[in-house]
Amino acid sequence: MTNQTQSETDGTESANPTDEPRAGGTESADPDEDTATDDSAEALGVLDVRELVAEVSETLLGHPFDGITAVERADDDGWRAVFEVVERSAVPDTQDMIGRYELHLSPSGDVQEYSLQQRFKRSELQGSAL
Repeated sequence: MTNQTQSETDGTESANPTDEPRAGGTESADPDEDTATDDSAEALGVLDVRELVAEVSETLLGHPFDGITAVERADDDGWRAVFEVVERSAVPDTQDMIGRYELHLSPSGDVQEYSLQQRFKRSELQGSAL
């Protein structure tokens, strides 16, 4: 994961778009090591998912990333993350429009789906409550 994270931050995030798995199973030439497909879910931790969500959210939605409010394992051993982006900047920033999105990732970190959960002004209290 470290090599991929470094290459993504260097601006070469899709050097080989055919490589679907983001962690585990692809670096080994030993066929016995590739048989443990459940290990790929273990390869991504909460911090890895948090970093990945921060990286893909702006590209995915075209709005600046603002923060992550939740990261948890999904029922299918993938990941579910809730994050926020600034959909419209304003002055003062308390009037920014924030979009809260839910993102589902496969066990290997590939984006499966996302959806808008809520839209609110930064100053609205109900936006910050889950």
